[in-house]
Amino acid sequence: MGLRKKIDAIDENLVILLKDRIELCKSIGKIKKETGLAVKDLRREDAVYVHIMAKALEAGLDPQKVEAIFKQIIDLSVSVQGAE
Repeated sequence: MGLRKKIDAIDENLVILLKDRIELCKSIGKIKKETGLAVKDLRREDAVYVHIMAKALEAGLDPQKVEAIFKQIIDLSVSVQGAE
């Protein structure tokens, strides 16, 4: 398999994982609505950023750039939680 094909396969897997994450977030949003919890949970978001930045550092990636990607993912996650 060529390098570009490998990148394409990884990109497709990332999309599938993102879809899985969004589906879980929809379920969490439903529970939050039923129990009267706020959609935004800043402490949880901060914990995710700390965790993911540490993992990025372990993997030899730029933690700030990985955090920026996860900010977009979390924004999407919050929006789907509030949409249902």
